[in-house]
Amino acid sequence: MILFDLDGTLLDTSHDIHTAVNLLLQQENKPQVAYIDLRPRIGLGAKKILEYVLNLDYERDQQAKVYIDTLIPKLLEFYRDTKYAKTFPFDGIKELLDDLESQRRSWGIVTNRLHAFTLPILESVGLLHRSACVVSGDTTPFTKPHPEPLLHACKILQVNPEKCIYIGDAETDVQAGKAAGMATIAVSFGYIDQSETAINSWQADYIAHSAQEINSWIQKWSSREI
Repeated sequence: MILFDLDGTLLDTSHDIHTAVNLLLQQENKPQVAYIDLRPRIGLGAKKILEYVLNLDYERDQQAKVYIDTLIPKLLEFYRDTKYAKTFPFDGIKELLDDLESQRRSWGIVTNRLHAFTLPILESVGLLHRSACVVSGDTTPFTKPHPEPLLHACKILQVNPEKCIYIGDAETDVQAGKAAGMATIAVSFGYIDQSETAINSWQADYIAHSAQEINSWIQKWSSREI
């Protein structure tokens, strides 16, 4: 079984998120943020994004925490209003999924994205009914890097974790996969700051720089493990 993270792995959602962030900043009379500066932080979640663009400390400043908490629903509403018009699969992902399905390999999605935003975006790119399972950030009481969302996917699919591979673009994806007892692939084409080499320290089983490399690693892993 092949399980994927969503944002930064299957889909490039960064442009719509950037649009939503700047609409919020405009409403709050704050300076706009450049796409190139925001992109490496997209995968960190709404709180971290707002901390960065507002130059605030959510954890240590109580006023900042309250302010950011009031802004998150507004940001999500602006994001919903984008209709995900600028969201698309990364290069080669469509072909990768086609290949998996032609080989009768099921694949699923485990994401920290909220359920209310997961299904519409999958519907918009035509992947909702192709995925064997969808586990969102609020499906279980835990989110990645906790392994429970991945283990929950295994329960849905009735497959042992050691027979699964998890693919993601963040260290938390690798941590969750390892904690669940799965093989892991880290992808470098997501929201990782390309000036950093931190991905090498995540200790994923494989690092893939393209969808084609993901496919190649899956074939090697399958022939050895299944």
